[in-house]
Amino acid sequence: MWTCPKCKQRFVNRNQAHSCGNYTIAEFLEGKSKRAIGLFHHFISEYRKIGSFDLHPVKTRVALLTQMRFCAINKVGEDFIDAHLVLVRPYNRAKCFRRIDNLGNRFFIHHLRIRNKSDVNSEVIKYMRLALEVGNRKHIAQIRNHRPDEAYR
Repeated sequence: MWTCPKCKQRFVNRNQAHSCGNYTIAEFLEGKSKRAIGLFHHFISEYRKIGSFDLHPVKTRVALLTQMRFCAINKVGEDFIDAHLVLVRPYNRAKCFRRIDNLGNRFFIHHLRIRNKSDVNSEVIKYMRLALEVGNRKHIAQIRNHRPDEAYR
């Protein structure tokens, strides 16, 4: 892990490009509705039941990270939050995702909108767990332990 000497952000790669600055959760939530702030805290609270991670606020979002960023809350609207989960394959049939972005067939960014606390349901929690595994780089260990002849079966 590399830590930026200016803003103290942690990264897997040395000198990784980032928006360097000191931001706070309070600044990110400033001026937002009580309902949306409640959804933000509920989402984080439910994620903490799955595992530990750091919160890293930047100018435009709050990232969740362990060894790498695996989730972010990108927007706090009047009565919703928009978040994304980083996964290593697309889950196109999952009803909880609004959109999936493909980052070079290496990572798939799964976007979801939370309008009610009940939207953080068992389906979403399943994918939250998988994203935390990505944050812990479990997918790298699986690749290293995979025999080359098994990769194409």
